[in-house]
Amino acid sequence: MVSVSSAPRFHAPEAFGVRPGSEFFFPLPVEGEKVSLHCLNPPPGTRFDAATRSLRGKISAPRVYRVEFEAENPAGHVACAVKFVVGDSIQLTPPMGWNSWYCFSEGVGDARIRTVADAMVERGLAAHGWNFVNIDDCWQGERGGKYGALQGNERFPDMGALADYVHSRGLRFGLYSTPWISTYAGFRGGSTDGGCEERFFLPPGERLQPNQVFGRYPGLHRLKVDRIGFVWNVGDDIRQWAEWGVDFVKMDWLPNDLPTTRRIATELRNCGRDIVLSLSNNAPVAEAQELLDCAELCRITGDIRDEWESISAIGFDHPAGWRQAAGPGRHPDPDMLQIGAIGIPNRPNPTYTPSRLTPEEQRLQFSLWCLLSAPLLLSCDIAGMDDQTFRLLTNDDLIAVDQDPLVCPPRIRDCGDGVLEYRKPLADGSEAIGLFNRADEIRRTRLAIPSRGRELWSGEERELCGEFTIAPHSCAVYRSGSPAESGR
Repeated sequence: MVSVSSAPRFHAPEAFGVRPGSEFFFPLPVEGEKVSLHCLNPPPGTRFDAATRSLRGKISAPRVYRVEFEAENPAGHVACAVKFVVGDSIQLTPPMGWNSWYCFSEGVGDARIRTVADAMVERGLAAHGWNFVNIDDCWQGERGGKYGALQGNERFPDMGALADYVHSRGLRFGLYSTPWISTYAGFRGGSTDGGCEERFFLPPGERLQPNQVFGRYPGLHRLKVDRIGFVWNVGDDIRQWAEWGVDFVKMDWLPNDLPTTRRIATELRNCGRDIVLSLSNNAPVAEAQELLDCAELCRITGDIRDEWESISAIGFDHPAGWRQAAGPGRHPDPDMLQIGAIGIPNRPNPTYTPSRLTPEEQRLQFSLWCLLSAPLLLSCDIAGMDDQTFRLLTNDDLIAVDQDPLVCPPRIRDCGDGVLEYRKPLADGSEAIGLFNRADEIRRTRLAIPSRGRELWSGEERELCGEFTIAPHSCAVYRSGSPAESGR
């Protein structure tokens, strides 16, 4: 008999948003071996599947349902409750998952996505709450089907079957699109000129891929197909995504203007399925409040890079207007985590190289994103992930800070000499305190917080009143007080 050394442990969010009468998919993350799962009170119109560890269906009545789950194995029994908030908002806490862009980029395909879904579960990331598998650019083929919608290209023969496979692993499925005629990588977008845009197509012999009709970036700019065409097809695509079972869409164009955003958001809300809307890229901070009234995520920057200068500028120079607009279901997005082994954007990437960030800089990015309640989206090689990267990404104490249901922005104090202090109120009355050193040398700073705290990387407990030493490009993150006891 295989021995089971530890009792199950839930890592579910405390709250999950659902729109009335809309189909949804909720993955239940639980850690442990040989676990038996039960849902004690699934809301009317839903069903719990213990095999895929997911609750799905439709809930008609707007209200809050306290849904109770139990897990047990030979080592013990644990329970948890999740508040299903049926109303206007979805994705109440920041999404956690994986995106194909920095990993596969132009080489993305059905088999590689299935490999990622398998690895998310088998390596244990899904048990800690990482539950989105999102295909970025380069999946699009021709228009067709009953909606006249974009279909998968030659590397994606059956998108509906792929979505079903991702769901069968207890994960959510995401796609990429744009309201422009062309995507950034040169594939078909969500609008056309009624066929007239085909005059810009590259001859078949000059295409890197059969459906990369406008050529590799920056071909769309040269051909002037970086615009919304005369014929709007996004609504047709959304109907197709809902039928496939899509849970997340990244809509990528510049600028993210309000009229287009509102049109996309309205069509998504009316499609009959809860689909998270992620705006990309570099949305204008002056319209932060209005954009986050429409979309669950807004990219606050251009593309991030695995370089200290990029991480530091994007993370620490987070505009105050975006922080003030954040809240449950409203997530400013400083772009993907540059952690683990990644590839080169706009290339097929048959192999990967370690992030150019040092281990300390990777830990700092993860900590800072958690204190900002930022989306946690990986884009690394999951199947080949080393143990150090896995341990970093399964720091449940830091994840709990990111997933705190208040989604409260931190207060920031400049301590001088490149040191910044972040203080983030949490729902149980405790507080997360981060000390970050942007400088290239060791720095010392002082805190004057009349409380004890536990450092969330080392586990060290100490008084939060006194001097702290922070290594270059490094951080220390404390949680003051004791988190409320729960089964998660």
